[in-house]
Amino acid sequence: MQDPIRVVLVDDHLSYVEGLTALFEGDDRIRFVGSAHAPEEVFPLVESLQPDVVLMDYSFGDDQPDGVEISGRLLESFPELKIVLLTSYDDLPIVESALGNGLAGYLLKSRSRSDLKTALQAVAAGFEVVEQGVLSGLFDRGLSLGSRMGAAASANHPLTPRELEIALLIAEGLSSQQIAQRLFRSTNTVDTHRKNIFAKLDVHNVAELIHWLRSHEII
Repeated sequence: MQDPIRVVLVDDHLSYVEGLTALFEGDDRIRFVGSAHAPEEVFPLVESLQPDVVLMDYSFGDDQPDGVEISGRLLESFPELKIVLLTSYDDLPIVESALGNGLAGYLLKSRSRSDLKTALQAVAAGFEVVEQGVLSGLFDRGLSLGSRMGAAASANHPLTPRELEIALLIAEGLSSQQIAQRLFRSTNTVDTHRKNIFAKLDVHNVAELIHWLRSHEII
């Protein structure tokens, strides 16, 4: 049996911390091992508990560093740590800042327990998780996937048409499972394409992929 994923929650709303922790009480895969309610509590807690994943809120009030800044400092000291921004803010600049600073994901607090559990398992396994509805704002909603594919057909890039299609879907925030269902392929096949895409483009996360697509005027 696999060891449970050890999670630390960083949030200044005590009622939310208590509620979320209670939701996962007794879960055999996810274990909340501690919580911090202020930025100054985070480093000693992470150093002491050595969690697999940190769920980080974004805002901690005036005159306090935000969750992205705190996470960046954490990753300097704990580079193997997986940090997911879990927030109520549906804000594209925050998404780009979070992913650009090496966070493993960006999720909204409105996520259901089952969705959050799936996301935590994905992050612990080395994948990024990004709220699909948030990332879709990076695209022109009036431009279809087919139109973007057509616009990219003459661009100078190393991707096959299938890889480009999957790259666009990844950038929209779809998971490998969602892409597999849409394209009628297996999840393993999509994961293989994902690895090949990232290797060919020399990108390491969704934020870098989006930057590449933008720089080539594909999105």
